[in-house]
Amino acid sequence: SGTVVIMNPQTGAILAMANYPTFNPNIYGAFSDEDRKNRVIQDIYEPGSTFKLVTASAAIEERVYGVSDLIDCAPGFIKLSGRKPIRDVHTYGALSFEDVIVKSSNVGAIKAGMRIGAERMSLYVNRFGFGQALSPDFRGQTPGLWRPQDLNESGLASLSMGYQIGVTPLQMAAAVSSVANGGTLYEPRL
Repeated sequence: SGTVVIMNPQTGAILAMANYPTFNPNIYGAFSDEDRKNRVIQDIYEPGSTFKLVTASAAIEERVYGVSDLIDCAPGFIKLSGRKPIRDVHTYGALSFEDVIVKSSNVGAIKAGMRIGAERMSLYVNRFGFGQALSPDFRGQTPGLWRPQDLNESGLASLSMGYQIGVTPLQMAAAVSSVANGGTLYEPRL
C-alpha cells in the first residue's frame, strides 16, 4: 500500500492525493473497508529522518544551534542508559549543524534534541500540527500518535530522529510545506 499527497506550501491547497490500493466508487460495496480508506489522512507511520526538520527548526528557532555550529558526532554512536547504542550510518567527527541534517546524523540530531529539551521539543511538535486533526476538509482524519509524557531521555532521543511518534502523510506534507514557505503552517484544504 502507499500514498501520495502534494500540497501547495504557499496556500495549503491539496494539489494531488492518491492511495494504493484503490477502489472503484461505482461498486463501493465490492471493496473492503481497508481498500476504501484514505491512507493519506488515516494511516500513521514513524517518519524517521524526515522528522529531523522539526528538531532542526526547534534548535534554530530556540537558538540552541546555528547552522554553522559544530556538533561532535564521534565515534559514530551515542549511548543512553537502558538501551542499545544508537548509531549513524557512517562515522562522522565534528559536523556543522547544517551537515547534521544534510547527512542525517542520528547522533547529531539526538545531541540537538537533548539541548532543546523535552518541553521545547513538545512545543515544536505541536506547532507543526502533529498529534491533532489538521483540517475540517478531511473528515475521519487520524490525529496521529504523540505522547509527550513519554519524553524521558530515551524518548527524547527517539523523537529527535523521528521515532516514537506516529504521523499521517498529510501531517508530514503540511510540516514540510511550512518549512518551504518560511514558517507558516497552513490548514490543508481541498
